[in-house]
Amino acid sequence: MPTRAEIKAWRSLHRGKGRRETGCFLAEGRRLIAEMLEWPGRTVAVLYAGAAEDEPELEALLARAAARDVRTEAVPEAIIRTLADAATPQPVLAIGELPAYGWADVGDGAIVLLDGVQDPGNVGVMVRSALALGAAAVIGVGETADPWGPKALRASAGASFRGPVFRTDTRDAVERLAGLRIPIWVAAADAPPLEGPPPGSVALVLGSEARGVSAPLLTAAARAVSVPLSRGVESLNVASAGAILLDRLRTARPLG
Repeated sequence: MPTRAEIKAWRSLHRGKGRRETGCFLAEGRRLIAEMLEWPGRTVAVLYAGAAEDEPELEALLARAAARDVRTEAVPEAIIRTLADAATPQPVLAIGELPAYGWADVGDGAIVLLDGVQDPGNVGVMVRSALALGAAAVIGVGETADPWGPKALRASAGASFRGPVFRTDTRDAVERLAGLRIPIWVAAADAPPLEGPPPGSVALVLGSEARGVSAPLLTAAARAVSVPLSRGVESLNVASAGAILLDRLRTARPLG
C-alpha cells in the first residue's frame, strides 16, 4: 500500500510545481499506460483498483509492468479517485519520471514551437498531430501549458512517449534555433498561405488563439505563413491549423 507521503506527493502531480519538485508525472488510463510501458523512460509505479484486477486488459497491462520490474499495487478505489485528474477515472494510473529531453534529442525535420498555448487539451492534441506528421520535436515556450500535465498527456494519446517533448524559455529557443541555422516561421491568420517546400528544417511557431505569437518570436521570424481558408471562415483553432501546416510542410518536400 502506498504511504501517506507517497499519496501526497503523487497528488501534487496535478500541478506544475508538484511535477517540478518530484521530477515525476501522472498518467491515467489503460491506453496511455500501455504506451508508457513501451518507452525507455522509468515508470515508478502502476496503481490499480483491486476490484478491477480480473479484467483481461488490466491483467495484460500488469504483466507488462511486472516484466519491466515496475512496482504494481492494488489499492482501494478511493485512492484512485484521490490521485486521478480525470472526472471519471479509469481504474488504473501510473507514475513516471519526467524525461530529460532537450535540444540534443531534436533530430532532422520540422520543429513545432507552442507559444503561449494555455489549453492543455490543445497542447496534447498538437503533440499527437505533430509527432504523427513527422515533427522532430514539440517545444513549449512562454505560458504554454505543461505537455507533461495529466490533461495534456491524455489528449496526446501517448504520443508524448514517442518523441522529444519539452519546455524551454523563449530566449533560449530563439538563440538555439539561430545557432542551428533553423529559420523560424510563424503561423499568422493574415499571412500568405504556405506554399512550396521549406529550405530544409524549419521551426513552426503556433501562438495563442487569443494573443497570437509573442513579440520576440515575431521579431526573430524569417517568414509568416497561414492556412488557406474558404471564404467566410475566419480561423481555425491552433491544433487544427498546426496539423494542416505541418502536413503541407511534409508534402511540399521533394521526394528522394
